[in-house]
Amino acid sequence: MRDINIFKLLRNMGDYGRDRLTLQRRLFVFFLLFLVAVMSGLFLILFATGIFRAGLQESRVFLENELHHIAEDVEKDFGVASVQGIALSKRLAAQVESNLTENDLKPSDLQNSSSSLESILNDCVDIMTTTLERNTVSAVFIMLNGTVNPSLDYAEHSRAGIFIKNMRPNAVYQSPSAIQYMRGPASIARERNMPLLPQWQMEFTVEKDDFFHHVMEVASSSTLPLSRLYYWNPRAALQGDSGGAMLLVLPLIATDGTVMGVCGFEISDMLFKMQYTPDNTDMPRIFAMLAPMQEEMPDASRALLAGSYTVTSAGIDGVLSVETDQNGLVHFTSPKGITYSGIYKTVNLYPKDAVHGDNAYMLSVVMPWQDLSDFLTAKNMQILILLFALLIMSATVALVLSRKYISPIVNAFGKIRSQTYSNYKKTHIQEIDDLISFLAQQDKYDASASQHTQNSRLSFTLFETFVKNIETLSPAERLVFNLYMEGYNAKEIADKLCLSINTIKTHNKRIYMKLNVSSRNELLVYVKMMKERDGSVDAEQ
Repeated sequence: MRDINIFKLLRNMGDYGRDRLTLQRRLFVFFLLFLVAVMSGLFLILFATGIFRAGLQESRVFLENELHHIAEDVEKDFGVASVQGIALSKRLAAQVESNLTENDLKPSDLQNSSSSLESILNDCVDIMTTTLERNTVSAVFIMLNGTVNPSLDYAEHSRAGIFIKNMRPNAVYQSPSAIQYMRGPASIARERNMPLLPQWQMEFTVEKDDFFHHVMEVASSSTLPLSRLYYWNPRAALQGDSGGAMLLVLPLIATDGTVMGVCGFEISDMLFKMQYTPDNTDMPRIFAMLAPMQEEMPDASRALLAGSYTVTSAGIDGVLSVETDQNGLVHFTSPKGITYSGIYKTVNLYPKDAVHGDNAYMLSVVMPWQDLSDFLTAKNMQILILLFALLIMSATVALVLSRKYISPIVNAFGKIRSQTYSNYKKTHIQEIDDLISFLAQQDKYDASASQHTQNSRLSFTLFETFVKNIETLSPAERLVFNLYMEGYNAKEIADKLCLSINTIKTHNKRIYMKLNVSSRNELLVYVKMMKERDGSVDAEQ
């Protein structure tokens, strides 16, 4: 087989394509390439100016605003709860000590006064319910350092107390059924018509290292005032309780310094959700998280969450790793590998010189990373769709303009092909109009030249006939004809030949008839043509 030059073949194919490309298509391709170049430049400008990161910036601003508002509310509300908790502790401590005094008991005798515990707790209920109704908390509690049944095997882990829950903590007006009884002697609940919750128990169960022992030990060994001794216990669940909550725990300190127990408020999961859930119009799975810090990382297993139930139940749990990207967003990754993105700030729920002031909390507003990614993709897709629509519209405009611009040129070329210039309408394109005008004038000239040529051809044919007919003349007629060719007139010919003028006229008629001319002038025209052809006339031919 003969070798084939691929490059030459491709070049020929390209030349063939260009040769077959119409002017309209060339113009359309030019417009289209120009528009593509403009759109590409616009795309690069948008990319360089960060338009495609606008959704990310918008998300960050939204998260910052939500975090700012929620942080303000948390710090304010938790601060108010702390102040009210201090007041509650003082009132309850005074009440407990007063009851002990009435029974000739000292604060240190509380552990050995099991028979008086129910009476002491009963005297505290009114203070607790009044405080609960006046504050936006989910529960109020008191735990005394003693048990009603010290002889039982689990007595060392059991403490007498009362836990009263507000089932509608953020309601303006409370109904009697909103206040329910979860811990304490049942007789106290019956006396005040308080419904018992299903998880009701007689006493609290305490562990060695829980908030009860921790707060009492710190208060017993500290000389700081009560306002520096309160403790925010991270989210946990009381034994037998299905819901989690943060507890504000304060010691009950007698006048002699004896720590008689603890009291405080509860901030439940439900209350935190109702109070601090972010605006979720555009990002339905966004949520706020208040988590204790563990080695500068949030412990989600002990955090309060405020968001949709679908998100919180999905399980953000364990100590989260924290990583900040170049855009200022923070990515929290759970031990299960699930990543949440958002922003955070550290909040301190204690005064500067408080015993527990080192226990920092992280407040963050986050969402699943996939949600943020989908949001950014949707934002960028809107821009891309807009650019694509603009390109399609531009291509359509290019097609219409190319047709409109080329149409008069195509019509002009049609006139040129058909050579019909009589009804030509101006295109208002100077070059095209000048060309058509020139061709019209040229056409007229060609028509005139053609007619002239045709006439010349006809005259030559008559002349040839004239020359042939000369041979038909008689000798006498030929002699008269030759004198005409020499320039003589009829009278001069008559004198020269010594003939009468009438005889000459008779010869003229015969000459005219044989040569097919109508007058002497016509005869002289042919004579002139013969002279121009030959230069001279041989009269003797």
